[in-house]
Amino acid sequence: MDLSSSTFSVDFKRLSPGFHQRRISARGVGFDLFIWRGGDGPVLVLNGATHGDEYEGPTLLRQWAEHWRPKSLCGTVVMIPVLNEAAYYAGLRSAPADDVNLARAFPGKPRGSVTQRLAHLFDTQILAQATHYVDLHSAGRAYELLPWTGFITHEPTLNRTQRTMAACFDAFWCWEGPYLSGRTLSAAYNRNLPAIYVECRGTGDVDPRDLRALDRGLHHLLAELGCVRSKRIAKLRPQILRTTRDADEAHLQIHHPAPHDGLFVPSVKVGAHVRRGAKLGRVHPLGKRGGSTIQAERKGRIVMLRIQRSVRAGDALCTLAPI
Repeated sequence: MDLSSSTFSVDFKRLSPGFHQRRISARGVGFDLFIWRGGDGPVLVLNGATHGDEYEGPTLLRQWAEHWRPKSLCGTVVMIPVLNEAAYYAGLRSAPADDVNLARAFPGKPRGSVTQRLAHLFDTQILAQATHYVDLHSAGRAYELLPWTGFITHEPTLNRTQRTMAACFDAFWCWEGPYLSGRTLSAAYNRNLPAIYVECRGTGDVDPRDLRALDRGLHHLLAELGCVRSKRIAKLRPQILRTTRDADEAHLQIHHPAPHDGLFVPSVKVGAHVRRGAKLGRVHPLGKRGGSTIQAERKGRIVMLRIQRSVRAGDALCTLAPI
């Protein structure tokens, strides 16, 4: 089958009402789907494990796959607990076969590397059928962050939809910023598809607070999109919104890079407010005495911090946001 065409291996609109389990695969890559098909309405797609060491999304979506059986559903809900299976089973951010970051590989290539083929498969088979999209992320095993949700700034009507979607995850603050290429959200952007991402705490584990917040947010989102009717949903709480025109501000991998290989010893905690020039930590080389002090590039709040002590030159150590 030529997956670059408009043919869908699983056409959501052709499924009978009810719950379905399917697998989509091509050219050595694939993923499992859990699909709830209702009447006419939105097609909401959610996935976890775009990166293989992020476990909050797989945990939440697997729980919903096991237990959620709505009595009345408008539209279609598609959940993919683990998108990047090769990376997930290796416990790594990227697939071992090509070490390509899936969140930099979109729209992918039908005959490219493992990760490029996976990006192409997800884009042409899943995002092409969606009306709304949520990518569940976290800091992974090497970092800890202050949980947030975010989206790419779009035209006004679509942007309002994205802000409404993000506001459903009201335990998190919100970060809106410019287009960055290669992401799942940039693929959605190119399809004029309203899309958000959610970033949980990480540290290589699943914090129960994050799981509760994700669950609450998903219930809110389903109600907001009109997929379900619920009288039990509590009123949304106010959400901090940070909008930036600087594409680098939310580019997590470029801030405070390690100046050399070594041992990173942080001096601060996630959530702390710091001034420009404040000491964030120190990188100690292993083969000699001394080290390099890492100072804050600007004032702001620490929203991501490396907790894995071993570092290579260029590894991001800390991200600040003006919130």
